[in-house]
Amino acid sequence: MDYISLKGTINSTIKVVSFTPYLVRFKLKTPEQSYNCLVAKDAFNFVYLAQEGAPISIFGHFNKRHQLIVDKFHVKNVIQNLSVVR
Repeated sequence: MDYISLKGTINSTIKVVSFTPYLVRFKLKTPEQSYNCLVAKDAFNFVYLAQEGAPISIFGHFNKRHQLIVDKFHVKNVIQNLSVVR
């Protein structure tokens, strides 16, 4: 299995594909090309943090359908956009 590390932006809305197991889909745009991505690990946290146009770094591998399966992710500059209730 070949792993890949990419940086880019989320280029589509985040869509929930399945609830059991929880599976999320989005499109990643890099300067070279676009990738169809699936998130299964920590998908609830991804839905909470990610938004369209957000810069993101991902680490994952490709499945048989040439979709990028995300194993690890980091959404950048999200904390400053969240409001905190005290």
